[in-house]
Amino acid sequence: MKRLNDLYDQITPETSPEELAEMIINTDTKPILKRRSSRIMTAIFAAAVSVSVMTISVGAVNGWDYAGIFKSIFDDKSENLTENIVPEATVLEDTIDTMNFELVAAAADKHSVLAVIDIYSENGYKLVEEIEGETIIKPFQDLFICINSDDTGSSGTGIHVIEQSEEKLRLSVRTNTENMIKGEKVTVQAWLQNKKDENGEYLFGKDDFYSWSAEFVADYTADEIRYEKNMELIGGAKLTGVEISSISACFEGERFNDFPWGTNNVYVMLDSGEKVEINQFSGSSYVEGDETGATLFILCFAEPVNPDEVCEIVIGEQVVEIK
Repeated sequence: MKRLNDLYDQITPETSPEELAEMIINTDTKPILKRRSSRIMTAIFAAAVSVSVMTISVGAVNGWDYAGIFKSIFDDKSENLTENIVPEATVLEDTIDTMNFELVAAAADKHSVLAVIDIYSENGYKLVEEIEGETIIKPFQDLFICINSDDTGSSGTGIHVIEQSEEKLRLSVRTNTENMIKGEKVTVQAWLQNKKDENGEYLFGKDDFYSWSAEFVADYTADEIRYEKNMELIGGAKLTGVEISSISACFEGERFNDFPWGTNNVYVMLDSGEKVEINQFSGSSYVEGDETGATLFILCFAEPVNPDEVCEIVIGEQVVEIK
């Protein structure tokens, strides 16, 4: 604990105390589960990187402060993901002139990534508008945001709003992968799909698409905690192992596609009795008719946890005792 306190003392958050006090975290607690023909969800691709005290200190001096951003969002719970924080990302492309993008923080494990993206309004583009009494977040209409690794594509990225105004939007972007991507390059992308007005003229320039992307390497040191299991789940699924990190749990086994995942009652129970919600989950691909079915299922935590303190995972009526 002293080492972590010393670490945060070395970091000067870019956000003022007044701004932090005004931040509101809106986390959609309903789990995300998409089915596409023979898949629960096409695996999404992530990365995991951690930084030593020395590396974070150097990064802060050079202007990036991922640990500080996470602390502003999760407060003291951000200490749980210190060893999952990635190095600073490099911008690869930026052709969108109506918005500015910045990857302000990212943390990950073997099968999932948590990224925080700031979007700023440019050239009169309003990020948030009130239309007929309804708040419209326009980038959700105009952008496609995804995270992928070098050798695979991605889909089904979950996005949650942390902060919003006409000038600035802060988003939490979650994604999962059935592959182990340690050491891989990971890209965060935003695609702007152009639109036409009533006269058939493009609203944004003259091209169909514009894009922004940033990249980092999955070079992390945090270790997941693994528990061997031999457990039958509701629906005929079989659980053979669970890996817990600070940001997700990965179920290993068979036929996870047969488990009734569609429920709002999904959370992690800690030794202290605290419940931490699971705000997104997705499974590995599988071939229709294959008796093995989906062999992985990743559940993302709404807040970072200490993996040592996870004692149960509850999915509806199913309780999985971890230890």
